[in-house]
Amino acid sequence: QFEPGKTIADASMPATLDSISPSSWKQVGQNFGKQHNVDMLLLPFWHAALAPALTSVANHAKQHGVREVVAIMHNANSHDGKAWEAALTKRFLGACDRVVTLSSSVSAELKSWDPATLFHPLYEHFPAGPSPREARRQLGLSKGDVAHLFFGLIRPYKGLGVLIDALSQLPPHHKLLVAGECYENWSVYQAQIDEHGLQDRVQLHLEFIPDNLVPVFMQACDNVVLPYLDASQSGVTALALHHEKRVVASDVGDLGTGIVPNLTGRLVPPDQPAALAEALSAPWHAQPADQAMAFKALKEKFSWSAWATQLTQLVQSEAR
Repeated sequence: QFEPGKTIADASMPATLDSISPSSWKQVGQNFGKQHNVDMLLLPFWHAALAPALTSVANHAKQHGVREVVAIMHNANSHDGKAWEAALTKRFLGACDRVVTLSSSVSAELKSWDPATLFHPLYEHFPAGPSPREARRQLGLSKGDVAHLFFGLIRPYKGLGVLIDALSQLPPHHKLLVAGECYENWSVYQAQIDEHGLQDRVQLHLEFIPDNLVPVFMQACDNVVLPYLDASQSGVTALALHHEKRVVASDVGDLGTGIVPNLTGRLVPPDQPAALAEALSAPWHAQPADQAMAFKALKEKFSWSAWATQLTQLVQSEAR
């Protein structure tokens, strides 16, 4: 899937690996050893659909001089994954020499592979967004509205239904922005919205949100909500922290890693609409200076430079 408005020519790295073209798998793996003289290869994994391609790249790379292949595991398996997906993931891990995860929950699932645990770094590539006032104007929000943002792919484990139920328990000036592609049957959620009479309080953007529009949604909202039923970690949390937006999330997986209670966010029990509604409506009493300091500390702690430093230290310590 390509980002709307972008072409391959806009990418800073050539698009050489095609997940459904085996010939590209072999070529990419060979090139790492033959042309690029790579000593260590890092392969990120987040979905089993990529496992066949990544497994082939790993094998061909090592056959052509790459000394070590490291799996960077966003997830232990595909969310909502099937047994055959777990088998593909296991095969990929077997082709790697070392496993690194981005959350303690994924490390626990992959403990037999003796993984090292890092963290999900924040996103730093987004353009500057409009002012909150302008962003809210663009999205049609009124001055007194409290806007809660559900961002990203819509899948069963993400608990959007719980958030809709929670919204029904909040006063009318609480609004919900849903921004992202739906990877399931939307009619279930629409029926829930209709049942609660929330048609005028739920704003739908059921499509891929390109990079240039992400800051608009982030600037317009009062908080980002992750009502997940299950999770490892989430790129949405990293996105919210980068934009210095409070996160209200379920206490599952490592979603709480970047949350400083009542400064950068709140945690609630999963699948409990009443508790979520309370967390969304409770006032935030933190002083702006304290909140800004908390966000600054987290952005330094979870930066790409910090991630790269920890990975380098890990590799060097284990190489001794």
